[in-house]
This record gives sequence, C-alpha cells and structure tokens, in this order.
Amino acid sequence: MSEPAFVLHTRSFRESSLIAELLTPDHGRVGVVARGGRRGRRGGAGALQPFTLLQAEWTGRGELRTLTQAESERAFPLAGDQLFAGLYLNELLLRLLHREGPQPEIFQSYLHTLDALLAGADLEPVLRRFELHLLADLGYGFALDHDVHGQPILSAGQYRFLADEGLMPVADGVRDGGEISLFLGEHLLALAAGALDDTEVRRSAKRLTRLALASHLGGRPLRSRELFRRQPSLVID
Repeated sequence: MSEPAFVLHTRSFRESSLIAELLTPDHGRVGVVARGGRRGRRGGAGALQPFTLLQAEWTGRGELRTLTQAESERAFPLAGDQLFAGLYLNELLLRLLHREGPQPEIFQSYLHTLDALLAGADLEPVLRRFELHLLADLGYGFALDHDVHGQPILSAGQYRFLADEGLMPVADGVRDGGEISLFLGEHLLALAAGALDDTEVRRSAKRLTRLALASHLGGRPLRSRELFRRQPSLVID
C-alpha cells in the first residue's frame, strides 16, 4: 500500500544506493534504502527530492526498509529565504521525530507550512506557528494564555519560561534585565492570539520557541542555523 511522503534527507549508501529519511502521516519518520538510487530511476528513486510530495511504497522490517516505488505528486520549488526556512524545518523534524510513530498532524502542518512558504507568506509567523504546533504534537507543548498554576496570563505581568513546565509568574518589581527566559505578558498574549505583527512580539516569539526546542535538541547545534547565520533576512537564527 502506498503512502504520502516527503523526503527530509538523503545520503549515499554503498556504491549506487541512497538512504532517504521520509516523513509520512501513518508511519511518521521512515528510513528507506533506494537501491540504485544514485544511478537513476529504479523504484522511482529519481523522485527522491526534498520538498516533493510523493506516493511511496516500501517493504521489509527493521531500522531501514527497502523502497519499492516513489512517484512524484507535487513539487514545492522553494528558493531564497523560503528554501533556507524549508531546510530548517527538515532538520527540526529529523532531530525531533523518532521512527515509525504515526504523525498525521505533523505531516499536515508540514504540508501547510510548505504551501505558505511557496506562496511567499511572511516567514516569521509561518515558522513560529510550525514550531509551536510541532512542540504540541510531540507532547512538549505549553499554554501561552495560562501560567503553570493555571492562572490567566496578565498583560502587565512578567513570566519566566521553564522547560517542560511552562510559564512561571515573576514577582512584582522584577524587570527583564536581558535574561533570555523572561517574557512580558502582553507579548505572550499576542503570540497566543497569533498576532505577530509587532517587532518586539516577534523577537519574544523567536526567543521562546528557541528555548522550548533547545531542551529537546540536546547540546548539538542545528546545522541550518549555522549555515545561514550570515543571511541577515533570515528568521531561524
């Protein structure tokens, strides 16, 4: 039975084959070997390109399956900043997803995000929404409109982000002196409402999602951040 799939990454394997990491709705992240994939089209391996929606089939068990068919259904020809953002999404998924777990919500979120990137949507809201949806779908999400005690976030309040817990209110009189984990209530409420037009809200949103992701990425930096750090227009750093 075939299944929709996106290619997250490929690498050479032996003399003529490829190993591809796929994102699918029913099996999540799947590793497949495309026999002869570096030579041509055997088993549809020529379709194994990033940002292409496939119909894929594979056989076997274990860590790596054998790809038997891959047919391209739709390409997302990203370029420029949109391409860099897409590579960032792929690296996040490779680092955070375990193999063989159903991930229909993440698959749909990824598809919708590629649609938005291709349409030229404003990158910051697109990436922040994807990051927050990804955290929630993986079970790492946290409320933006309530603190860790279940109390509503106050616009005039200030809150500290605690990994794997959420937002802790900070005592009155404490001011953000540049501490990376402190956030203004008004920024959190704007983010909860999806309102990312304000520059300061965007900065807070990027800082918050980066903190939330860091505790699950370990100490190893994301290559996409390092590669594109010199691009001044990018919003993934």
